[in-house]
Amino acid sequence: MNIKQLVNKLLKISNDVTSIEKALIYSFANTRNIDIDKSHWLKNYLSDVDNAVIDRANQILEKELSLSELIAIFEMLVPQTEKKEKGIVYTPEIITDYIVRNTLDCDSVPTVLDPSCGCGAFLVAAADYMHEKYNISYSDIISSYLYGIDVDNNAIDRVKSLLSLVVLIHEEEEKCDFHFICADTLDKKTFDRLQKLCNNGFDCVIGNPPYVRNKNMNNNTKSFLSNWASSSVGNVDLYIPFFEIGIQLLSTNGKLGYISPNSYLQGVNGRSLRRYFATVKHQIHIIDFRDSQIFENVTSYTCITLIDKSISTETIKYFRLNDTNTLEHHTFSEYYYHDFPDGKPWRMRESSIDEVIRKLESSGTPLSNWKIRNGLATLKNDVYFFSPIKEDEIYYYRVYNGKTYKIEKNICIKVAKPNIIKSEVELRQKMEIAIFPYTHNDDAFALIGEDVFQSSFPEAYKFLVEYKSLLLKRDKGHGNYPVWYAYGRTQGMNNFGKKLLIPYISGSPVAVLSLDPNVLFYCGYALFSEDVEELKILKIFLESEAFWYYIFHTSKPYSKGYMAFAKNYIVNFTIPELSEEEKEYLLDSHSRMELDEFVWKKYDYKPIKM
Repeated sequence: MNIKQLVNKLLKISNDVTSIEKALIYSFANTRNIDIDKSHWLKNYLSDVDNAVIDRANQILEKELSLSELIAIFEMLVPQTEKKEKGIVYTPEIITDYIVRNTLDCDSVPTVLDPSCGCGAFLVAAADYMHEKYNISYSDIISSYLYGIDVDNNAIDRVKSLLSLVVLIHEEEEKCDFHFICADTLDKKTFDRLQKLCNNGFDCVIGNPPYVRNKNMNNNTKSFLSNWASSSVGNVDLYIPFFEIGIQLLSTNGKLGYISPNSYLQGVNGRSLRRYFATVKHQIHIIDFRDSQIFENVTSYTCITLIDKSISTETIKYFRLNDTNTLEHHTFSEYYYHDFPDGKPWRMRESSIDEVIRKLESSGTPLSNWKIRNGLATLKNDVYFFSPIKEDEIYYYRVYNGKTYKIEKNICIKVAKPNIIKSEVELRQKMEIAIFPYTHNDDAFALIGEDVFQSSFPEAYKFLVEYKSLLLKRDKGHGNYPVWYAYGRTQGMNNFGKKLLIPYISGSPVAVLSLDPNVLFYCGYALFSEDVEELKILKIFLESEAFWYYIFHTSKPYSKGYMAFAKNYIVNFTIPELSEEEKEYLLDSHSRMELDEFVWKKYDYKPIKM
């Protein structure tokens, strides 16, 4: 059964998602001859179920649903905007089962908490595991051992409904005392409440913390980040403090198992969490999926993290899932916390790769010694940046939303987009124009006043006024701009000069020489030098096989073999000292193979086949 297609059909039945969910629960119970009157919860919850919605849902369902399919449907029924805001991602059954088996294997029946329980996939899996392992009833498991929190009250209703169905499926009478709280887990009041519920801490904390980028969080949630050492500094994503909260809620001998983004391993916003882990020194096992996309229809880069609070250790155990191993058959490599002082990225590889990386990071001058800068950030690029359809002495002509506009040339600059440019030829072919409402003198820029803008550049002003409402929606309408037409950020304004353009992400090493000092850029980085010869030599190194080897093994992966080229991933790569003869050799015409061989030799290493 194609769950996504099924959900699309179900959403056409009613605008009320809850009514669809209730109809599905009713149909699920009915096809199995389950008496919902034996569940105190379901009897009340389904008292207002819409019979018309039930009939239409039954017409759509191709076959009898399994419980795991029902959970998947519940997750997908959540509106897309709500998923983005709350970080809701369905967890595949193979992942929930693995985490549950490797976390709940205790000497006695454990108390289990899911601090972001969503629709309850982990709690359902936990109930099944505990019933089989400890031979106790589902009703007792739910009433005495399962706890959950979610910021969405509808999610709490789904959890209660699913667990009630589990009880009835196994021919028990559901008379459970549910321990599910609708609250924000990051709120200290929620933490205090949980501590009172389980005085000695929970034996197990499991789950799939919400996948919400910092920029997509609401202000109320952001205000709670400072409560936790792991998220009090920087633009931290929402899942990160859930590790610290989970560990603090564990009993002395407790275990934690999460599926989460793997960005905390190397990302800047995971620095405080890495410091926290190094401070508490609990045993950690990490299974890194790297760029494997395990969540259907969701682009994510994930890992499983298992933590045993009862074991104090200096080591981190890690393995990367690939074609040669599986969740069930693999060998962990061992690393030490002191290998990564002060929250430095956890770069975990084979020892042979570590040796090559060491050479690439210690054979000369690090790239951090050069000026590397971010590009422009308007927060509404399609309004400011364009490719002219024609030009004359005074105006560029552009098309936007099907209409043609003319824009004064004197308020425009040339801009490049490194993310789509692979060569100097493409730089010329794909050069764009930007409306740039600023003056620039002696490395300083100033916004053009509105009266001057309107009188001196009436066509550009008229165009921006037409789309003023779009500009005012930047930063969710809370942007504190000096004037409504100002760029969203001031970064990149002074990036005039000769430079190498570097993309944010790429599937191969790219460094494009831009010698026109008046060209600015966006969606990428640039490395600056006024010495053209130096830039040309840097370009050779940054487009070398050695540099790609370095990026491939130290940077953040994306799908289809793309890697991150962010500044923090490249600054430690070193450029060896070169003699004048070596510089002359590099600047002569040579094949890429000859240049790669030269570069590898400068790192005292033989050429390596990637």
